[in-house]
Amino acid sequence: MTTRRNFLSQLALGSLLSGATPTKAKSIIYLHMSGGPSQIDLFDPKPQLKRFQGQDLPASIRMGQRITGMTSGQSTLPVASSVFSFGKYGQSGAEFSELLPWHQKIADDICLVRSVNTDAINHDPAITFIQTGSQQPGRPCIGSWVNYGLGSENKNLPAFVVMISQKSGINVDQPLFSRLWSSGFLPSNYQGVKFRAGTDPVLFLNDPEGITPSTRKNILELSGQLNAKRAAELGDPEIETRIAQYEMAYRMQSSVPELMDLSKEPESTYALYGPESKKPGTFAQQCLLA
Repeated sequence: MTTRRNFLSQLALGSLLSGATPTKAKSIIYLHMSGGPSQIDLFDPKPQLKRFQGQDLPASIRMGQRITGMTSGQSTLPVASSVFSFGKYGQSGAEFSELLPWHQKIADDICLVRSVNTDAINHDPAITFIQTGSQQPGRPCIGSWVNYGLGSENKNLPAFVVMISQKSGINVDQPLFSRLWSSGFLPSNYQGVKFRAGTDPVLFLNDPEGITPSTRKNILELSGQLNAKRAAELGDPEIETRIAQYEMAYRMQSSVPELMDLSKEPESTYALYGPESKKPGTFAQQCLLA
């Protein structure tokens, strides 16, 4: 049976045998653009849609496939093609729409996958599927698997950090749920740690009123001793995880505020990311932090 670690090793060995120089990733930034435009309007043109524009979707194409509640009451299901123009770019001839002018310039420097498909027809199971490989909640997310397989050299920060952009309007958060960065059946230390915008990026990280750093340290040391005793009695790996997470939280008290402090960034850096990069919780600022 091939494990994920073996799979990564095989990839590296394949690179060596092919004469390529293998590279090691120091970090992975994964952008999940919830609510983004359809791939049909971005990088996956469907020329045949123009041919059937406005016509009812043929039964031979639908083949009894379920439809969403938003369209179930419609008397017809007309075919609609993209309203944006496409072109081929780079030596690879990758196709991009006019909505992606910067991607057009780096067509040969990126990997574009257009073969992924699913039978999910609604947003929530589709998002769960792309994050975990299953439409049903409960499995580890992609970030947890990367954390499990590669780990981290930084002992003062979580190996897997989640940042959720805020939008303007009544609802300031994206409709994303914590299960999307859950470790599932993996030990809980592999789950994502959510960083929030503002002065308190991680919940319960700061000491409560009246608790000094030395008192906090004593509490953690005593908790660690009690947990270690309990772990020796039961052999429960989750207790070991709890000990490690308490120690991590203590180290994060000094590392996280420094990490999230952008006050020393020069104006030239802010100019690269746009004016919104000065506003906590925006996509621009999170790109700067990443």
